[in-house]
Amino acid sequence: MTTTDKHRPIALIGAGPSGLAAARNLQRCGLAFRGFEAHTDVGGLWNIDNPRSTVYHSAHLISSKRTTEFAEFPMGDDVADYPSHRELRAYFTAFADRFDLRRHFRFGARVQKVEPLDDSAAPPGA
Repeated sequence: MTTTDKHRPIALIGAGPSGLAAARNLQRCGLAFRGFEAHTDVGGLWNIDNPRSTVYHSAHLISSKRTTEFAEFPMGDDVADYPSHRELRAYFTAFADRFDLRRHFRFGARVQKVEPLDDSAAPPGA
């Protein structure tokens, strides 16, 4: 990566658990990015208010909180060993707040098409 590439914004799609993890890592590396999330808040499928969520009211995580949590942001002792969707939503909200990630996202923005700005990222011979 060249010095100028470090300042070229990266598009990040989704503010669910993977999107939040990616956002935090980009932030820690000092890489410019803009996130896009179709719903109005973080949490992805774990946000039951998200119309695209497939989570049901009695849903719980099937892996333990200690094997699922972000290393730099452990889940609280008050969180169940196998958290409910409500606890996970609160956790992702707290994670986004703790690291000020929301300001990097445009909420209510559904991505319909993605194109590279130029062919600099194209594989050799393409």
